[in-house]
Amino acid sequence: MLECSAPLQGIPADVECVLSPVALIRMMSAVRRLDKIWYLKHIDVFAGVGESEMQQIAERATMREFARGNVILHPDEPQEMVYLIKEGRVKVSRYSPDGREQILTLLEPGDFVGELALVKEAEPVHVEAFEDTLVCVLYREDFVGLIRRQPEVMLHVMKVLAERLRVAEEEIADLVFRDVSGRLASLLLRLAEAYGEQNGGRLRLTLRLTHHDIASMIGATRETVTSTLSRFRDADLIVTEQRYIVIRNPEGLRRLTQKEP
Repeated sequence: MLECSAPLQGIPADVECVLSPVALIRMMSAVRRLDKIWYLKHIDVFAGVGESEMQQIAERATMREFARGNVILHPDEPQEMVYLIKEGRVKVSRYSPDGREQILTLLEPGDFVGELALVKEAEPVHVEAFEDTLVCVLYREDFVGLIRRQPEVMLHVMKVLAERLRVAEEEIADLVFRDVSGRLASLLLRLAEAYGEQNGGRLRLTLRLTHHDIASMIGATRETVTSTLSRFRDADLIVTEQRYIVIRNPEGLRRLTQKEP
């Protein structure tokens, strides 16, 4: 018998327990499974999935942790997994033959990556933890089985992919029709929409980005981004506070996006 004098995670502190090792293992396994179900319920693609189905997913899914900078998925490697983001933030990029990075998107908790596994295609992208990240991993067969049983999951996947296509089209238009100032202004406005926090009539971006990150998002060099941000500050369009960008004049940025290159 094993006496428990300290509370276990997920077990009320006022419960005194005397458990055998086997019973303890079973109890902790149940706690981890409940914790996994809680996380899965907060992943957008599983919205509307019933409790019994969610339990099956939890039994088949595995959880993986990736420290910031660790690679989750290499380009063009055989893909059998779908990755669902539970905590943290993930960067999806492509690299040119000479090593230049283009950041395609940042994914948040509730998002997923690896959808080409559904059609047995390799992902042509580099997927990396942008922050310390916890992901739920499902084998392709399990995810396909879920879609067959729950068609609304496929509808959600289609909506997500359509939105990503819309954003990609906007970014392509930026590259073709706008100069660096216009592209940077457009990016800051999109980031403000996704990550902006009202602060005394200003918009503070809660996402901390380096100049290299920004350059990789708009197809520019780090030096050009640094000088352009400096001009934006001089024009009182933005300020920088503790390495976070604060937008002071969104209309001024919007005018730059409409300016002929």
